[in-house]
Amino acid sequence: MRIIVVLFLSLSLLGYSQDENLEKSMERGKQVYLDFCVNCHMFEGEGVSGAFPPLAGSDYLLERREASIYAIKYGQKGEIIVNGEKYNNIMLPLYLSDTEVADVSNYILNSWGNKGKYVTPEEVAAIKEQE
Repeated sequence: MRIIVVLFLSLSLLGYSQDENLEKSMERGKQVYLDFCVNCHMFEGEGVSGAFPPLAGSDYLLERREASIYAIKYGQKGEIIVNGEKYNNIMLPLYLSDTEVADVSNYILNSWGNKGKYVTPEEVAAIKEQE
């Protein structure tokens, strides 16, 4: 019984720690978003139809996690389809650190009704530029 209690408390603290890490990352990510992303994707992540895809409720973000992180890290060009609408614009690379990419990803993936998994700087670092 004692082992079960200790295991439960350990798992509870781990969950709390992850939630706290996500919250802090999102706070930093919101500032990155306001500095670099808001002009195209708007304050509520709604984007601009036909020009800049929405981030709020975006199927692309949740279904193509690595491609989404890649776009933030290295930029995006070529056609993508978001929520059934085609977008073919250029997003220039922002030259953010891996931590900043993780933070803004966490903000985007967990704002405006989105529910994404925690992105770590290590996950971002593992995504390499394609030639």
